[in-house]
Amino acid sequence: MHAVRRLVKHRQTGDDGTMTSTNTQDIASRWLPAANMTPAMQHLTQAFEAPPGQSHAELDLCLTAQDGTQLWATVFEPHTPARAVALVAPATAVPRHYYRAFARWLCTRGYAVITLDYRGIGESRLAAQPAHSISMRDWMQQDLQAALAAVQHRARADDGAPLATLWVGHSLGGHALAQCQGLEAIDAAIGVAAQLPFWRLWPRWHQRLGALFFFGFWLPLCVRLLGGLPGWAIGGGEDLPAAAARDWSRWGLMPGYFTSDPTVEITAHRWTGTAHLWAISDDKVFGPRRVVEALQQAFASAPGVAELRHVTPADLGVPRIGHFGPFRRQIGERLWPRLLDEIEMAVPQLKG
Repeated sequence: MHAVRRLVKHRQTGDDGTMTSTNTQDIASRWLPAANMTPAMQHLTQAFEAPPGQSHAELDLCLTAQDGTQLWATVFEPHTPARAVALVAPATAVPRHYYRAFARWLCTRGYAVITLDYRGIGESRLAAQPAHSISMRDWMQQDLQAALAAVQHRARADDGAPLATLWVGHSLGGHALAQCQGLEAIDAAIGVAAQLPFWRLWPRWHQRLGALFFFGFWLPLCVRLLGGLPGWAIGGGEDLPAAAARDWSRWGLMPGYFTSDPTVEITAHRWTGTAHLWAISDDKVFGPRRVVEALQQAFASAPGVAELRHVTPADLGVPRIGHFGPFRRQIGERLWPRLLDEIEMAVPQLKG
């Protein structure tokens, strides 16, 4: 069952300058198949206005993955006809609300946007399966596929030609594209600190030792003693389920990360769109340049384009960016226009 829980932070201005009410069912129907709408509307609870200055609607939806797991997502609808549809795919153990400011900003640029909580994370924490069994491949092969299905439905919801689609992936959310089923339908992608982090790819010997310690010792130890990876053990974020931590540990010791795992189906060779993979110069812990380059190489045999891009704190006039900075408002307001302008220049259909 797909569910619609609440219309949140909604403000929309009519042509005469007065506030108008967005039809909740109409918004939901743009993202969900008609067959799911009747049960979905039974879960609507409350609506309230956004802070002054917002001119879009936000709606929380419950998506259903192919294996039946229910996942909470938020859709953002601009007050003018959308010109493209974007999926914002989170990093490891990062809840969707972290990307809210970015999603709202995309709305101001005319995008309809969806973000989601992976099973076991955020409001999807109460997923049906036992928490310890939730894996990274579940997030990439089940959860993001459910969100992509909603994106594809939204792209065809308006009259006229289907809207162009954009995948914005942060870290895990970016490298998930390499095992996405149906990626041929995605027109463009932005990878932000997205990588294939094999431990030997860190540039300095002490960083390689640190990565080897993390993947080969720290992750297995936390799983053995604590039953998973607490958020504090990686410097923030939510707790990582045991199976997801084991995936991370095993893949980090493989030369091609998950592309070296014979049990993972890699689809990167079917990529037909344009991807910009952004390496952040001061992301030394999670995303140094060589691990971002490794992701680019995964798409080397694809008919589409995967280009490496770089950004430094000096480019933005800030002291630090890091792995998580790109989606913080203070940094993002300087970075986001650059990311979007460059991909729109490469993929003009994103402009509608």
